[in-house]
Amino acid sequence: MSHTPDAPPRLPPVWLLFAMMFVGQFATNVYLPGMADIASDLETSLSSVQLLVPAYLASFAFAQLVMGPLSDRFGRRPVIIAGLGIFTVASIACVFAPDIPTLIMARVFQATGACATIVVGRAMIRDTSEGVAAAQAMAFLAIAMGIGPATSPFIGGFLVTWFGWKSTFLVTAAVGALVFACVVPMLEETLPRSMRNPPAPGQLLVEYFRLMRMRLFVTYSITVSFSTAAAQVYLTSIPIVFTVLMGVEPELVGFFIMMMPPFFMTATWISRRLANHLPIDRIILIGVAISASGGLLQFIFGLWGVNSPYPVMAAFAISNFGTGMVFANCYAQALSSVPPAIAGSASALGGFIHMSWGAMVSLAVASVVHTSSLQMGIAQMATTFLGLPTAIVLIFVFKRLARSG
Repeated sequence: MSHTPDAPPRLPPVWLLFAMMFVGQFATNVYLPGMADIASDLETSLSSVQLLVPAYLASFAFAQLVMGPLSDRFGRRPVIIAGLGIFTVASIACVFAPDIPTLIMARVFQATGACATIVVGRAMIRDTSEGVAAAQAMAFLAIAMGIGPATSPFIGGFLVTWFGWKSTFLVTAAVGALVFACVVPMLEETLPRSMRNPPAPGQLLVEYFRLMRMRLFVTYSITVSFSTAAAQVYLTSIPIVFTVLMGVEPELVGFFIMMMPPFFMTATWISRRLANHLPIDRIILIGVAISASGGLLQFIFGLWGVNSPYPVMAAFAISNFGTGMVFANCYAQALSSVPPAIAGSASALGGFIHMSWGAMVSLAVASVVHTSSLQMGIAQMATTFLGLPTAIVLIFVFKRLARSG
């Protein structure tokens, strides 16, 4: 289904965008409660299993650089459909992986498919709205992206307990197939043929360099990357720190992971309301400051030698709340700063900056042998504090230069 050439693009049904955003986020976390079982069944180390997180994030990051421009050239709808197909097949491959290298490779393809739904979904918002309307639409979809991580660890914990770790990937495949079945007949195209941009590979590199010279776009993308990196610290370190260092039962790890996204979603909902009353950039600055305060608190807990999961979760909750105020607003502002015809490429490059930083943080955390919660506190504080100077430069320097220019 697609629009006629003269029909103005309109945003697809919210529930359909919601489902598309949910898929990739659900796949990120659902298997985490079974990490120890995966290591045992595949006869590998926990550190090797931890590589499933950065492998997914890195693949997600790089695949966006392809999926975004493809959607600018061929339209949003076919790229999303292809991505969902790849995601579903790769999820099935995870079920039958005989060893950890095969499982990691299947996760690479899973992330490649999942990224299409998110990067192209954001571009569809840019196709159909801008300014406050875009920020509010992006905030709603950020809530959907929070529900995936909120529900998947709980569902994963149940599945691992009763059916084994492979069932988590089987359910993920079923979710992908269900969304695929909804998208094919219902998703309308939002990028008219007259606005499509068919760059050759060389032109594509020129386009990315052009985007990298757009100070507002780049700084918004960097700001959201620093703010959200705390979540990667959390996802990579919590399963090991809680079970090995703090003696938390494995079945409770999914519950603790599930506790975090509601703070993100609540802050996103609040920021959606605040967008009618405060400048979006001010909301971003408030969110960055809140996120950094959570990182500082985690570092202090690490120095004190705190050995309980509850203070650790409180510090992560504060950072996650701040991230919820930053995430959707930064993405909306970044995409609003570029021409609509290259929204797919811009969404891809912004997502690449965000996800590649998250992958590097996750890989760094996975490579550390955790002897206390201090290492986790250092990582959280470092990543969240980096967001402060970028947000300040963005709001007080680049935006003023843009207005004066």
